[in-house]
Amino acid sequence: MELRQVKGNTWVLDSWELIPLYKLDAHHCVLLDTGTWDQRDELEAALDAAGLDPVAILCSHAHMDHMGSNAYFQKTRGTQVIMSLGEAAQIMSPLGIQLQYYNFNMGAFGQYPELGTAPCLPDRILLPGEREIEIGGAKFEILPTPGHTIDHISVRTPDDVLYLADAMMTGRILHHAKFPYAISVGEYLDTLVKLREVKAAEYIVAHKGIYQEILPFIDLELRFFRQRMLDLLDRIDEVTTPKLLTQAICAHDRARPKSPRSLAYFEQASQNYLNYLTDQGWLALEIQENTLVYRKVSVPGDRPLVKLPPTGWFCDNRPVRREDIWNWNK
Repeated sequence: MELRQVKGNTWVLDSWELIPLYKLDAHHCVLLDTGTWDQRDELEAALDAAGLDPVAILCSHAHMDHMGSNAYFQKTRGTQVIMSLGEAAQIMSPLGIQLQYYNFNMGAFGQYPELGTAPCLPDRILLPGEREIEIGGAKFEILPTPGHTIDHISVRTPDDVLYLADAMMTGRILHHAKFPYAISVGEYLDTLVKLREVKAAEYIVAHKGIYQEILPFIDLELRFFRQRMLDLLDRIDEVTTPKLLTQAICAHDRARPKSPRSLAYFEQASQNYLNYLTDQGWLALEIQENTLVYRKVSVPGDRPLVKLPPTGWFCDNRPVRREDIWNWNK
């Protein structure tokens, strides 16, 4: 991993995702997430090469690509793990991990090492309403950004650098997203709209970019979600289920899940989108032959699937184009 300066004492470790850190002094830092379990050796080597010891991990959310080494650093270096209440509750035990990962059968955990390395009790839990935390004399602002997960947070460093983690997508990640994941699509979209009003000197998006301006990305993503909802409705004939919708999307987009866990992820994402479309009045949840199904219902043709800000950069009805996303990724 290459250590790159963003602004002041805020740096990132550059890999296939960005892992930010804040230098408290020449030898101590605060990590903002720890990446995946299999990035551990690379992460630790980069920290050692820079002469940095992480005294705290201020974790954005309890997904394995962001907290895969939380427990490891806590155990081996005494690093303080800090998480929001909703995220901390999910990783206190293997059962919590199981429930977070689609209630996946415990016997299969051995096939996925990342699911067996994460359980830990955070040293400090951020309660609802807490908007600031001091670590080693440095003050970090906490911004609630739920939707991707139940209690996802974004963190502003003392350099006015805002780490957004997975609160939004940009660039090629957005363009290639077939199943962009949100535990609550409605909350995720609300967070995007709120982020339009949040100013910072620099923004760090975990997957992957460092920007001085994010408004175009946010509005492009909002339009992308509107288009994605229309695509999903096109995949529904009269009724559907999460399994049927997953099959239809995989067939149309030529997606080939490589493991049971990947397919479980797709089905959970489909469930979350169906929940959103039902809440918006486009679908109705019914029972047919002892099976829960989602049925299309008649709605006005101009009813918005996703509400776009009236002052947005991309508020017309054109489909999202590759060049739109890639141009803003420079």
